[in-house]
Amino acid sequence: MSSSTAVSTTTLTSHGSIHQGQQEDYIIPSWDQIDRIFASSQQLWQCLTRQASSMCLQRDTVNLSRLMNGLPAMPDNLQGINNITGQATWEMKPNGCVSPSKARTEGERRWSLTRLQPTLCTISPHSYFSYSDSKSNGVAFLFFGWAYILCATLLEKQRIPMHYPHNLSEVPGNGHHLDKQWLTVDIGTVCEEEFRWWVSLLSPGQGWRSASRQPVWAIAYTGNIKFRVAAQITASKSPHSGPPSSSQAVGFLSRFARMYNLESQAQLALAMALTLPLHNETYSMVNLPKPSLVGQDAPLTSPSIIDQEYSNLSRYMTLSSNPVFLSSALWSIFWEPGVDCNVVSPWCDPIIEVVKPLIDKDNLEMLGHILALRRPNIAALWYGIAACGHTKTILAIIPFLQSLHTPVPSRPLPEVAAWTGSPQSFMDLYESGPYVQAGDLVSRKDVWRLRHECWDVEPEGTPFQNPPMCPWPPFGSMGVEELEIRVRTHINCERHHWVYARWIWLLDNGTEVVDESPGEQESLLRFAGESHLGLLKGCPPTPGYTPNHRASEKAVGDIFRWVATEMEVSGKDIYSHPWVDALADLEMCEDNEADSGSDVCHGSSGSILANVKEWVINVK
Repeated sequence: MSSSTAVSTTTLTSHGSIHQGQQEDYIIPSWDQIDRIFASSQQLWQCLTRQASSMCLQRDTVNLSRLMNGLPAMPDNLQGINNITGQATWEMKPNGCVSPSKARTEGERRWSLTRLQPTLCTISPHSYFSYSDSKSNGVAFLFFGWAYILCATLLEKQRIPMHYPHNLSEVPGNGHHLDKQWLTVDIGTVCEEEFRWWVSLLSPGQGWRSASRQPVWAIAYTGNIKFRVAAQITASKSPHSGPPSSSQAVGFLSRFARMYNLESQAQLALAMALTLPLHNETYSMVNLPKPSLVGQDAPLTSPSIIDQEYSNLSRYMTLSSNPVFLSSALWSIFWEPGVDCNVVSPWCDPIIEVVKPLIDKDNLEMLGHILALRRPNIAALWYGIAACGHTKTILAIIPFLQSLHTPVPSRPLPEVAAWTGSPQSFMDLYESGPYVQAGDLVSRKDVWRLRHECWDVEPEGTPFQNPPMCPWPPFGSMGVEELEIRVRTHINCERHHWVYARWIWLLDNGTEVVDESPGEQESLLRFAGESHLGLLKGCPPTPGYTPNHRASEKAVGDIFRWVATEMEVSGKDIYSHPWVDALADLEMCEDNEADSGSDVCHGSSGSILANVKEWVINVK
């Protein structure tokens, strides 16, 4: 069933009557709508659970390559740059549009590559994940290695050297007494540089320093379990050498992984390290599984997955370094095409029934499998989050499904959707058929899309420069005569089809770096027709089920307030409804402008606000 199939919106008003002479739109969904959405969601998520129950972690389970193809690479020369800026460019495919098409740029994204403090990590007695093809569990060691390699790669781009702290201790040798709190890690025959690197990684605190603030992937180990590094040390290649380069560290980590058959765990550990900026942003501690190492009789000689992933690191770093990018990709997994804004709660409630017991019982591997099946293109990110234990992101899943609030401010980002091939919003989907339906009606979701696409045609379009923060579409339709001219001009066009074209890095030194990576357009196109609504036949809600509508209320309010400066006459009951309360939102916006001269209202003038308030009060 196409994702353009929308939830029916023909319902009673609050007075129990039908509006005469116009299509009916109202906010509180009917029981038929609630039952249908609840049943579809329940069937989908129970089906994912059944499939996930037969899965186990193996070498190819966590597949980061699904992320790599569409991501732009972080520039090689970032000397003197701690804050980075970029923006996406989109082009319209030729489709006979009445107006000459021109490239469209989204808003600039700017973020910091440094943090004040590293992210804390500790060893947990629990192992949330287990691999079926290795007797060893070395995820913690691989994670430490990847975090270092990410930091070293960034610092090399910034031309910032690294050094060991003066108080880096040499752990006790074989002749020292060790209590039960020490674990021995045998790294085999190594040079002194490699030995010192492992000592630095496994020592409490942070084993290396740089002249700058902390890179976003920097970690500090709590030292709750102490490690003794055992090795046969060969002659040093360079006396008093500092920390290894990123490429040298990759070689050290690859050799260690082959010693203990850890290749299958390398991608999970990298996925975990890539989520570090999000954990830092939420002040979460990463919980790592207690290591257990069993040596290989004959170390593997096949090409190392660690070497392969190192070559992709610059692309992963673009997505990983910005917590808002990560957040937009992660939380979009619960969005579904075809679910309108006023039925979000009955869509989310069956998800809670599935995932809450898994979180409560520490079954995070099962949770990872379910979310991986839900969106394979971003599966590695959720595996990485889940393997870090009960972080604030994991603990926020249930509150998010109840209220749509996230620990890190999150909104759909069209460029991240294009990079990953995983849509985040109804705005990302390409639908078919004419805009005008049933003679003279245009669906509101199409109107919202056209307003964003045509925002720069007239000054009044400024509020629509950025796409809506809410991914759930508005319900219902509008009459053609209610549309503003800049939108009405396009309603007889063939469907507009915008394609991600490029990412442009805007560096502080004035340099522009263009990345022409194509994005995952085909995945977006396939997804547009994959709505699960109508394809699944679940059971109706249990007797007595009543959604509390908290998530629906937030979705409705967010999506309709986005167009508060262009409210149509037929929608007055919507905009004045307590879930939307557009007038109060506009008054708050006006106060902000008066107090601080801010652009909270995206350039809306006082006269526009006054006209809207007069419209709300006087329209019958």
